[in-house]
Amino acid sequence: MQSFDALAFGAFRAAGVADAATYTPPGAGAEPVPCTALLDEGVQNFTDEDPATVVARYDRVTLQLAEVTPRSSGIVVIEATGRRLKLEQKLRGDASAEQWEVSNV
Repeated sequence: MQSFDALAFGAFRAAGVADAATYTPPGAGAEPVPCTALLDEGVQNFTDEDPATVVARYDRVTLQLAEVTPRSSGIVVIEATGRRLKLEQKLRGDASAEQWEVSNV
């Protein structure tokens, strides 16, 4: 699965959908690690149970576990823009990738 995701992330990056980034784990003296980030902005979640629910928009980032080991409060920097994102809450993950809700820092 990690091999497939690595190919997919590479294709997304070549198409301009994914970004070159760095990930710095929380903690003093931690060094940034190069990675690929899929950033989704203004995400909204709706459920079948209550389609009239008012939801807040949020940003999320998907990271490959073959590249980094994400942890809460880690920082992702998008290289092209310098945008800094703090990992707030893990939304989902599998053996290959994890999605995190992020905030701007």
